[in-house]
Amino acid sequence: MVAYVSSTLITGLVFFLLGFLKIGTLVDFFPRHILVGCIGGVGYFLLQTALEITSRLKLEASWSILHDLFEPKTLGLWSSSFALAILLRVLNARFTSPLFVPVFFMIVPAVFYVTTALLGLSMETLRAKGWVFELPDAGVPFYHFYTLFNFGNTDWRVVLKTLPTMLGLAFFSILHVPINVPALAVSTNVDKIDTNRELLAHGISNILSGMLGSFQNYLVYTNSVLFIRSGGGSNLAGMMLCGATLAIFFSGPSIIGYIPTMVVGALIFHLGLELVKEALIDTVGVVNRLEYATILAIVLAMAMIGFNEGIFLGILMACFFFILLYSRRSALRKAYTGSAVRSTVRRLYSQRRFLDDVCRQIQVMRLQGFMFFGTINGVEAYIRNLLAQRQWQANPIRFLVLDFALVTGMDFSAAEAFIRIRRLLESREIYMVICGAERVSEVGNALRTAGVWSDGGHEYVQTSPSLNEALEWCENVLLQYYYLQQAALVGTEVPQSYYIVSALQPASIEMYGSSPRHAMVTQATQSAMPVENDSQPPGPPSDTVPPAFSLLHQAFLDLKPNEAADEALAFVAPHFVRKQLCADQCLWRVGSVPEGMYLVESGTLRVYVDNGLGDLEVVESILPGTSLGELALITGRPHSTTVMADNTVVLWEFSKSVYDELSAKDPARTLAFVRLALMYPAQGMAAITAYAFCAQ
Repeated sequence: MVAYVSSTLITGLVFFLLGFLKIGTLVDFFPRHILVGCIGGVGYFLLQTALEITSRLKLEASWSILHDLFEPKTLGLWSSSFALAILLRVLNARFTSPLFVPVFFMIVPAVFYVTTALLGLSMETLRAKGWVFELPDAGVPFYHFYTLFNFGNTDWRVVLKTLPTMLGLAFFSILHVPINVPALAVSTNVDKIDTNRELLAHGISNILSGMLGSFQNYLVYTNSVLFIRSGGGSNLAGMMLCGATLAIFFSGPSIIGYIPTMVVGALIFHLGLELVKEALIDTVGVVNRLEYATILAIVLAMAMIGFNEGIFLGILMACFFFILLYSRRSALRKAYTGSAVRSTVRRLYSQRRFLDDVCRQIQVMRLQGFMFFGTINGVEAYIRNLLAQRQWQANPIRFLVLDFALVTGMDFSAAEAFIRIRRLLESREIYMVICGAERVSEVGNALRTAGVWSDGGHEYVQTSPSLNEALEWCENVLLQYYYLQQAALVGTEVPQSYYIVSALQPASIEMYGSSPRHAMVTQATQSAMPVENDSQPPGPPSDTVPPAFSLLHQAFLDLKPNEAADEALAFVAPHFVRKQLCADQCLWRVGSVPEGMYLVESGTLRVYVDNGLGDLEVVESILPGTSLGELALITGRPHSTTVMADNTVVLWEFSKSVYDELSAKDPARTLAFVRLALMYPAQGMAAITAYAFCAQ
């Protein structure tokens, strides 16, 4: 009795703490099939209990007990109860009213006593044969069991030995709350429930029950639905139920001596069959094979070993199957080269042409989910396959971009694997570019601890906030190769903005043909350079060249070099007006009326869009030698983006009013310029579209 009370108090304390600390949602993380397996195990215990109550035998694995079960007098006792339970299930399929089950168990005793009266059987005979429970000792008051508590005569060592069973009962009780409470809310059309409040109520009720010497309690879905559908959905009905229960309590145990054993046996058989059916039959085709194996193993373990052992076996199997299942799910969401996705930076045509030929050296891997020892092996194997000799000859890479934007966490084993990957890439002079992981996040902390971060002293490790910026960095490094090659061939200078990595110096240009990567860069450089160094088509006389003509020539004639295009540029060049923006100054805002198109002479502009949360997000960078605002100028529609200067920017503006005037004055040459101007946004849209759809 002390063990029962202690179990009730432990359950109440656990319920109360979960509700008080507002961590009741933790119980939602227990796998449902473990609970179903526990339900099946409890169903087996109920069937065993029903057999023991009706047959008056202590069941154990022996031939003598099996023989005694099928003796005629014993067979009649338990088989009649079992037959009633089967009859109840058959009739319940036809009569679905919630009142049917209680009415059935009210009719059975009446039929039993009518039948025994017709047969002339006395109560003493029925009790002696086991058809009615024994009458308790006369004069035993309802409070008699309280007199049995004697803490001085309690063997506390035995109580401590029952602690695992107490914890198992508490665990099983807690698992019911996240299932029963929401299910009852749905059945009673309650839209809003507070699981923590329900746990607090369960905790208080169990603590009070334990202090009054009683056993555990928790909400039972079937009983609650039966009570509410019978009109008990009010506080008054609850008080009436409480009063009726107290009346039975105060009446004492004498009522037990008049209850037929088949009624109790049928009820327990009914509940046991229902729970076993829910666990082993209703789950067929609903859960997968591994989950069903877990359910079956829990039921068998509880039946053959014990309740707690079955629960622990279920937890161990759930952990094992979790690792097994999720290790089969790839942490690699998508992999592609820079040929499929490029950064959204708006570059010169010659730069884009060079990058088109060499961007295959950029390999992007988008990772996902929680990375642990079960999934990192697949990522590592994929990278090693990329560096295999046959694959390396076909697609030599210089940059491996690892996007962690969709990674939710990382364990020590996964972080350690990235150390091996970093060493492998360094041996091939491949840059590991980490993006999408914040420095102070769980993933960022794990990578920094492992030394896989740009501030870890490793030259071949680079970190970027986003995939777009990572791609931009890789492209800029490739352009450094381009300008070094160009400088070696034609004697031009390398722009300072492209001195990104110290490993690349003019002296290393002689090595460009010594590997598949260098050969690819050399060929791409030679392919792109003639476009830049073609003889300039005849333009206006040098003394009349407008200041913006050379910038227009650099920006557009690479796109479509011919005499008609040069004539169109010479026509509009005098109408470009120079202007300057300070750092963080806005060129235009979303929704503003277009004022013209612009050529960037120096500095960098950033294009922003509203992400829907009130924040601006960079979607494109505008570099010198390129143009912007063409679409708004031609269509006249308000701007859909915001453009701001990243630093001091020098622009040349072709105003909307001048464009309208020239369109009316000389539509043919204006149209020729429009066709040239639209080539830039067309290429930009292609890059942004590829990034938006392929990189996600």
